[in-house]
Amino acid sequence: MREMPPEAARDAADRVWTMRVPPRPWPLPKARLVATDIAWTRGEGEEIRGPIAALLLLLTGRPEAARTWFGRAGAHEQ
Repeated sequence: MREMPPEAARDAADRVWTMRVPPRPWPLPKARLVATDIAWTRGEGEEIRGPIAALLLLLTGRPEAARTWFGRAGAHEQ
C-alpha cells in the first residue's frame, strides 16, 4: 500500500466530509474521527482514532482498507 501525504489525505477527508453531490452511497460514521498524525477532528460520538489515511478510507466506504492502515499505525478503532 502506498503512503499518503497527511496534508493531501486531510484535504480529501475534508472534501468527503462536506460532500453533498453526488450523494454518497454510504453513511458517514456516527462517531468522532480524530487523526493521530495531523490536526483533524470531525463528528460527534464515540471516538475513532487513527492516521488520516485510515480515516479517509473509512469515510470513502472502504472499511477493510482502513483496518489495514489502522494496523500499520498500531492504532485501532475504539
